[in-house]
Amino acid sequence: MKKLIVVLISTLFSCTSVKENQVIHTENKLKVEFTRGACYGTCPIYSISLNKDRLIKYNGKRFVEQQGVFDWYMERVDFKALNTLLDRNEFSESIEYNLRAQDLPLTSVTIYTETDTISIKHKGGMPIDLKNSLIELESLMTKNANWEE
Repeated sequence: MKKLIVVLISTLFSCTSVKENQVIHTENKLKVEFTRGACYGTCPIYSISLNKDRLIKYNGKRFVEQQGVFDWYMERVDFKALNTLLDRNEFSESIEYNLRAQDLPLTSVTIYTETDTISIKHKGGMPIDLKNSLIELESLMTKNANWEE
């Protein structure tokens, strides 16, 4: 009888641990990725990713003020503003602009949702509304940057 109780208790705790791990894994699913690529000159090369838990990872590669990998958390109010921004029409479908340009850096934004992946890529020319939204997106993502390693 004691063995049965021990087995039941350990089964109960092991199921709880698995469930907690699944929740943690789900929360860390990537939501937004912003990258700027190389050009023939000194264009900044970096990537910024934002997880659903508001963790931002920045990787500055070349021609940026901060080179290296840095992590910080986005403020809740900024996270809410970012999600409102992502609900705009500019971010409703995958699209590409001016990708044939040779000397312009590639900028891409990829938005991962539970049901879809939206990718926006451009090299220079794009609608002004999208340009302003991308500036706002980048600003929100770097607002509380912690440049200490």
